[in-house]
Amino acid sequence: MRRDVAGSVLEEPADETGKRQASTRVAPAPVRPAWQGVLMLVACSALWSLNGPLIKLLNQQGSGVSALAIAGYRSLIGGLVFLPFAWRQRTTLQAASPIWTVGAVLTFTLMTVSFVSATTRTAAASAIILQDTAPIWVFLLSPALLGERPRREEGMALLIAMAGVAIIFLGHRAADAPALLIALTSGLGYGSLMVVLRGLRRVNPTLVTCLNLLGSGLLLAVGMALWGSFRVTGAQAGLLILLSLVQFALPYVLFARALQSVEAHQASLIVLLETILNPIWTYLVVGEAVPKATLLGGPFILAGVAAWVLLSWRRTRLAA
Repeated sequence: MRRDVAGSVLEEPADETGKRQASTRVAPAPVRPAWQGVLMLVACSALWSLNGPLIKLLNQQGSGVSALAIAGYRSLIGGLVFLPFAWRQRTTLQAASPIWTVGAVLTFTLMTVSFVSATTRTAAASAIILQDTAPIWVFLLSPALLGERPRREEGMALLIAMAGVAIIFLGHRAADAPALLIALTSGLGYGSLMVVLRGLRRVNPTLVTCLNLLGSGLLLAVGMALWGSFRVTGAQAGLLILLSLVQFALPYVLFARALQSVEAHQASLIVLLETILNPIWTYLVVGEAVPKATLLGGPFILAGVAAWVLLSWRRTRLAA
């Protein structure tokens, strides 16, 4: 749920998990050796990929913590972690319209709750790979919202990803379609967030992340009060803290530091490793196998997204 741009992950990566995109605009810092940055990105991907097994353990096939509560607590705890650092950057919020701030919170909330919900309803591998369809939505939304027109070859690359989506849906039972649609919705939320964050590119990224997390947490808390419950056991609380701090906060820091020595387009490709590691951890922890349709369609989505990243990077370089 990142898995954390507007028209290009290279220009303004988004939040999630999210999360990972907003951190490209970090303050200048001493240059680190490139190999250190690569190791940080690998570690970052490994930690982000823990969301699959942790969500499965918390939900326990519907008998544990609800998806709404998991998403809500994760956002609230994560937001409180970033609050002391974000507070010092609060004046940068004046550089953006409130509309973009509200839009970021809403799209982040959509991404977060739909991803967690999809992970509780279907295989973690299917949820994470369908969230990676975000660039398709960026391609479709950028012209209308930002007046930016991606090039035709970028659309052709994303057709490869769309073929992967078709394979996944056609290869599953009809009964699995609602869960897969929820997972696809998380991709819509993620892609929309990438676009909306363009309007916040002059705001400190730590502040943006904190606002998204706290805003999302508060919105979901209302939902928990109306349709769910705030109750969790001690063990569940421990897993929620682990999900918020180790799976989200720590990799965010690693990602920000890594970008001091690794170019954004290279980082975007390296962190696709999360999509591969997520189902591996989930299988090792809860014994969940990857559906055959996802094994067949997933590589098409990854290949399409990787090609889009490279083409977008090339376009920004030529425009510079």
